[in-house]
Amino acid sequence: MSTHRAVAITAIGSLQVIDLPTPAPEPDEVLVHVRYAALIPFDEYQLDAGFALSVNDFPRVVGFASAGYVKAVGSNVKDLKEGDRVTAYNFPETKNKAAQEYTLVPRVHVAKVPESVQLHEAASITDNYTTAIYTVFGSPNLALPVPPSLVPSSAIPERTAVDLSAPALVYGAGSSSGQFLVQALRIAGFTNIFAVASSHHHTFLRTLGATQTFDYRAPDVVSQIRAAAGSTAYGRFAVAVDPIAARSSLTLLSEILAPSGTAADTPATRLAILAPFKDGDSVTNAPDSAMHFTFPPWLDALFAGKDVQLLPIFTFQLHGDAFSRENIIPVILPRLLERGEIRPNPIRLLNEGSVLDRVNTGLELLRKNKVSGEKVVVDLQFDV
Repeated sequence: MSTHRAVAITAIGSLQVIDLPTPAPEPDEVLVHVRYAALIPFDEYQLDAGFALSVNDFPRVVGFASAGYVKAVGSNVKDLKEGDRVTAYNFPETKNKAAQEYTLVPRVHVAKVPESVQLHEAASITDNYTTAIYTVFGSPNLALPVPPSLVPSSAIPERTAVDLSAPALVYGAGSSSGQFLVQALRIAGFTNIFAVASSHHHTFLRTLGATQTFDYRAPDVVSQIRAAAGSTAYGRFAVAVDPIAARSSLTLLSEILAPSGTAADTPATRLAILAPFKDGDSVTNAPDSAMHFTFPPWLDALFAGKDVQLLPIFTFQLHGDAFSRENIIPVILPRLLERGEIRPNPIRLLNEGSVLDRVNTGLELLRKNKVSGEKVVVDLQFDV
């Protein structure tokens, strides 16, 4: 059997280039020759702490999104061919991950990339885009009505109507996931999208669809946002999303989302929170701060009596929702890219030194929280 090179966690704290067997695709799979791989904080969690890994999971290739060229397809895959430009969502097993010369992924995790989008940009999209679209349109998440422009009419699930003029909020909107969440709410049809982020992100966020922007560092940010929401006809937020999911961000949201007297008759705000939930104060959780995949007691306490419905978002459970599994990546993403209706994150492209050097540099940037509003993308040419 032929082999290929990969960047993998071989033990907690150890990252190495290893050789792996190159698999042939099963009927519903695609073998992709990876050109660029994207890294996320979860990669750093796994390297530094073995988060969500068992002893049998090593070696574990890093990277949750990639872009490259189709190398081979399974017998059931009729709409892709060798040489097609594609981007992929890379999980859960080592054979599926991004930072390797050849990755094997289910067809439903692959999207064709139009010539108008560069491959290094495409590598920045798939994982955070998937999280955002799954949060907004997936079930049992926010499960908002799906616009008929996104999928064939036969694929549109029945959903409860939502007042799209009501304000929606994204906390951490400058983050990679936050940028796509702003876009996803715009695609859903919301006309009043509040984005909370550092001030240097505000101009860009307005190009993505944010209608009002707020700096989370402002000492009166809570009163600013509450006043702006209270001035709308709805009186409070219909939905809110927190991709940071840190104790500090959720504490702030518990104050922002509490109903005022004028909003007492409106439905509860639905707050979607991206797992894992962190005891720390940022998405790059400190080593001495715990992370949780179930709501910690402090989270329930924060929102007790606040009339807020808490919705945990587990992107890795996307396969449990047939609409999301069959449409978010293979159908909706190519349409949005062709129309220019979705924009990639700004890119931090790492292409100096060896591939291992590049991956280590990217993980260190994430570890030290040195990336703001950018996606870390690694040039995966091993022989350069």
